[in-house]
Amino acid sequence: MKTGKTRILLCEPVPAMGPEPRHHSFWNKTLEKIGRPDTTLDYINIAQGYMGLSAYEQLYGSVEMVKRACQAEKQGYDAFIIGCASDMALVECRSMVNIPVIAPTEACSHIAATLGNKFSIIDLQYATRPVIEGAVRNAGLLSKLASIRSPEGMDAAKSAKLTSDNPNKAVQIYRLEMEKAIAEDGAEALMVSCILTSAFLTEHGLYEVDGVPVIDLLAGSLKMAEIMIDLNQEYGTKVCKNTIYRTPSPGWDKDLPLLAE
Repeated sequence: MKTGKTRILLCEPVPAMGPEPRHHSFWNKTLEKIGRPDTTLDYINIAQGYMGLSAYEQLYGSVEMVKRACQAEKQGYDAFIIGCASDMALVECRSMVNIPVIAPTEACSHIAATLGNKFSIIDLQYATRPVIEGAVRNAGLLSKLASIRSPEGMDAAKSAKLTSDNPNKAVQIYRLEMEKAIAEDGAEALMVSCILTSAFLTEHGLYEVDGVPVIDLLAGSLKMAEIMIDLNQEYGTKVCKNTIYRTPSPGWDKDLPLLAE
């Protein structure tokens, strides 16, 4: 039976840099709007790693993400959210812990698949499309994917600067790309492949475009986490460890302990 507070930890895929970032205020507002009264959401970063999106940088960050998932379980959190649309280390995290592990693209792709025939994803940059497509494929929903698009000339750095310096223009650019996905690709649900940018667009009221719903990655991940926590606590529902989420062999931690900060 569920008792007390529901505690969720979200880990961002990069090391912390300076004071509390601006997007935390967006995330806190999302929690206030749609989170249950008993749900708390804490934020943490990986202890060390890179800021880039190359294969090696993502691989290194994945090990650090697993450490945070293990830390969350040890500290009594009820669920762990991977704070990156790449769904970094999703399989590895689920193999290491028994609490629910939620990944934004997987969770929101399932939500999108219930809202329309096919959905489109607006990516921040062309180079990361294969990563996002892979996350949708791993979720088993590639047949429901209408397209992955990105605004011409955009990348993660330019997007971050634009949302900070000229938010109205940023909203306009992403809305235009969504309109194209609807008109040209037949999208009937939409999302942006960045949990930060997604929260920014939600904060600025971009909930739908031409009657097509826009899914906020944090909102979708948060609600999926609450659902999985309830199922876990009431019925003991957990991921199956027989194959893809197989737990490491006994004694693995004696040979090379998984240390977390």
